[in-house]
This record gives sequence, structure tokens and C-alpha cells, in this order.
Amino acid sequence: MFDYEEPPESIPASNLPPQSPSPPGDDSAEVLPPKSGLFHTSFPLDDMFYKRSQDEKVMKNAGAYVVLGTDRPASDRDGYGAFAPDKAASIDLVVGRMSSAAKGDGPRRPAWVDNSFAGDAARIHISQLTDIDHNFGIAGNDTPQSVARSGIGIKADAVRIIGREGVKIISGTGIGVGGFGNKGETNSLGGKIHQPSPEISLIAGNSTEDRIVWGGFFNPRERVKGLQPVPLGYVTRDCLMELSEILDLTIATLNTAMIIIEAFNSILGIDPLRPWIPPSSTLVNALLLGFVNDSLFQLRANKFAWEHNYLWPSGYKYICSRNVKVT
Repeated sequence: MFDYEEPPESIPASNLPPQSPSPPGDDSAEVLPPKSGLFHTSFPLDDMFYKRSQDEKVMKNAGAYVVLGTDRPASDRDGYGAFAPDKAASIDLVVGRMSSAAKGDGPRRPAWVDNSFAGDAARIHISQLTDIDHNFGIAGNDTPQSVARSGIGIKADAVRIIGREGVKIISGTGIGVGGFGNKGETNSLGGKIHQPSPEISLIAGNSTEDRIVWGGFFNPRERVKGLQPVPLGYVTRDCLMELSEILDLTIATLNTAMIIIEAFNSILGIDPLRPWIPPSSTLVNALLLGFVNDSLFQLRANKFAWEHNYLWPSGYKYICSRNVKVT
């Protein structure tokens, strides 16, 4: 059934890359054993073979594969290439097939292996028609998973995307490109894209399950959504600014009430029939000034510092990112 990749019997010398001449006095060429793999010398891996399907063209060198074929996430019975090969072209770039098996030792040799989106070391998979979320085992969310659509998947122990002049992650259709006229850009099957702004999900830990947490004595079990929307920086800032104004008005109201109470106590505390008795309002006003008015003044100063630190662009803990923006 399979057209197995046959191990090479030998590598013609004409196919080997030219070797740089050794510097004078360098005896490494004589010390290194032939085909040892040291210093990028050839190291044939003759005991690991990929089960190539009949419609695939495989280019291999030292455990690195480029496979041109049709959508095939596992064996030749999987993927849309098994029954719709004319609509499911794919390019699979793979290194380290089944490197995760047996705690990193790989399968027992010799071995004939299929694709493994979980066991292979690193992969870039490009497919015309595939279930990209299912193939890579991506957790679901409120947005339906991609089914029977074109997809690109990148997986490795560590993935970095670097743009020297910026990085953009965009969902939705292009603007002013493609020549699709008034109807706009379609998906890869020619279908209409109903969502003008499809969701972008950043899922750490590949889990979107809700969490049950301790919510206090009055709400001991509280459900927290596992996947939540990102707040917009300027809107969040404006919301807290308005809350700051409400708090400022509350402080001012309390401060005014204290002034009225102190004035009232000053008059009420005098006994016209017994003027020689010190008015009790003196002590009350002293306590109000020392413990209430001063606290209100300190509260207003703390509120101003909080507002400056978090809500002003000059603050050292400004809540709006200066580099990352979302819609």
C-alpha cells in the first residue's frame, strides 16, 4: 500500500557539497571518522523512514523533510487528501519525526512512521483544505473551529515571529485587494465571509475551560470564564477617569459636610447660662479636624497620585500599552 522511502545505499561523491580546505596545521579531517556528523559532516539516518503516499513528493536530508502532497495529518487514511485530493493540496515542512516518542528517544529502529502533529519536533503545515484546529489539538471557544478551510499551522517547542518594523495579526478580509468587487473577498472555497471582524484568540496553556474559584463567604463558589475579551486601553482609562471624578465629588461632599458640622458645633457648644464652662464642641471639632478632615485630605492626595501613575501617559504605570494595540 505504501511507497516506502528506501534507505540510500551510498551517497555519490559528486552529490556532496564542496569541502572547505582545512587551515594549515589542522588535522581535524584526519581525526574525525567519516560520516560522523561532527562539524556538519554527513550523517546518514538510514533507520527512520517516512511512509510516503503515492501522491506525495518527498525531499529529505538529515531528518529534515519537505513533503508536497495533499492534506494528511496522520496516515494515508486521514485528511481531506484521502477523498478530495483535487481540493486539498498541502506543503508539509517537518524536522525530527517522532522525536517526542519514548521520552525523547524516538521509536525503535528501524521504523516506518506517519505524520504526527504531536510527536514530530517542529512543523509548518500549509493546506488548501484541512481541519487546522482539530489537527493541532487546539482548544475550542465561542467561535466555531475551522473545518474544511485552508489553513497554516506552525508548531515547535518555541515559536518566534519577529518584525523589525512591526508585527500585525489580522483577522478578516483584505482592503482594496483581490479584485472581488463590491461583494468583497471570499474564503478559499468561494464562500461568503459573514463575520466582518472574526475573533482573534490568545489561548495560553491551550485551555478555555471555566474555573471555579473561592468567591468569599457570601459567594463561596464563583465561576470565572476561561477565555475573556481584552479591555481596550483608552476606554478602560476613560472609565477609571470617570470613576475618579465620582470619587473626587464624594470626597468634596464629605469635606463640605465636615465644615458645616464644625461650624454648627462651635455655636451649639457654648452654654449661655454657664459661660464659664468650656464648650464641649472644642474637643469634637479638634477630633474632626485631626481624624476626619486630615484623612479626607490624604485620601484626595492618594487619589491624585493614583490617577497620575495609572491614567496619565506620563505615569510610570500607565495602564495603556505604548506598543501593543487591539481593536
